[in-house]
Amino acid sequence: MLLLPINEQLKNLQSWQQSVFCMALAEHTILHFHLFCESIESENGQTINNIQQLFWEKMTVKGAKINFTIQQEHFEEIIPDSRDFDFYGVYPAIDHCVIMSCAFNSFLTKSTDEALNASQTAFATIASFIELQSGDEVDESTLMDEPLFQEELAFQQTLLEKLDNERSPDLIKSIRQLVLEFGMTNLGIAFND
Repeated sequence: MLLLPINEQLKNLQSWQQSVFCMALAEHTILHFHLFCESIESENGQTINNIQQLFWEKMTVKGAKINFTIQQEHFEEIIPDSRDFDFYGVYPAIDHCVIMSCAFNSFLTKSTDEALNASQTAFATIASFIELQSGDEVDESTLMDEPLFQEELAFQQTLLEKLDNERSPDLIKSIRQLVLEFGMTNLGIAFND
């Protein structure tokens, strides 16, 4: 596990904050899943969009009743298996699915580790990308000097600052908007490319 200045804060989030943090990171990385789906000509991108929308609906619409156990079953059917594909794009897509699983767990089990797990996964995606580019393993100090890493850390710190407010549908909508306005994934891929 990467020793980051935000780790302790992530462990101490309230249940709703855990869920929103995971949802925000899932929104932040969803493009990786879409790019993977496009490359294999799959319709699963729509399924992931629908599930993501249900997460946000649950947190912003009073009285929304969503059966996350059934949604998780649908979700698990579309998680790619890296052994079935021979290109790098499957790995960021799988990492996105890990973050989505953290969001599911935050709703279904009320685990207190899900935000930390999602955060670590987002940084692991960056580490694997940098290692692919350099052809070498990257140690923690080198990773922390990378611009993508620093941008992701700043992004997650901003999410945590926003979450340090009283829960409201407007706050949660503003966090989703923050992700969309950030405009790119943790690998620096612009949403509108």
